[in-house]
Amino acid sequence: MIISGRNPVLEAKKCGKAKKIIVRQGASIHFDNINVPFEVLGRRAFEEKYGVETQGVVCEVDDFEYMDLKDMLKSGKNTEGVVFLDKIQDPHNFGAIIRACHCFGIRNVIIPRHDQAQVSPAVFKASAGALFYTNVCQVVNLGQAIDEFKKIGFKIAAADINGDVNLKETSSIVKFPLGVIIGSEGRGIRESILERADYKLKINMTADIDSLNASMSCAVILYQLFSR
Repeated sequence: MIISGRNPVLEAKKCGKAKKIIVRQGASIHFDNINVPFEVLGRRAFEEKYGVETQGVVCEVDDFEYMDLKDMLKSGKNTEGVVFLDKIQDPHNFGAIIRACHCFGIRNVIIPRHDQAQVSPAVFKASAGALFYTNVCQVVNLGQAIDEFKKIGFKIAAADINGDVNLKETSSIVKFPLGVIIGSEGRGIRESILERADYKLKINMTADIDSLNASMSCAVILYQLFSR
């Protein structure tokens, strides 16, 4: 897989995942102690091969490997939180959610196999490299995956515009460990998934529009719940 962007490439190098780095001549990026194959290409050759939306640097990494649900359940026993994504189809939203998860200590994310953006170079770039530090599990049935986490003691919270719990009041209500469900950009969380939630969280807003996008909602919720 070829990923692009300064932050993703720097993180790939930092965590030992970079197999080869290619830089556009004149790009404003600097590397210390290059210990992987490295190549500089002229602007035309670089952009013909990799495009113009790369920030002047790309990197070859191994294809992303999804974590098995059983392994994520085992790791989940030693963590406070996990995030479930219900059909997030925009790869930029998906990557931004991964970035928010990383910022607030969430390392496990579960996604459905169908009608969901999968890990791709665009997701790597939108995550600013946070994907290198995140376990992603791909499941056929998201509802069953939520049920498995409930069996090991997780409470479940859902981001719901019609929720009955004010996000500001969660400190005295919500119990941990906690799974957080974030719904799709268009229709939100499916009813069959929403009904599994112990808490339906509403973000109170004073604005002329009635909702944040999925990644912004996720960041606000994770900040409130996990930045304690």
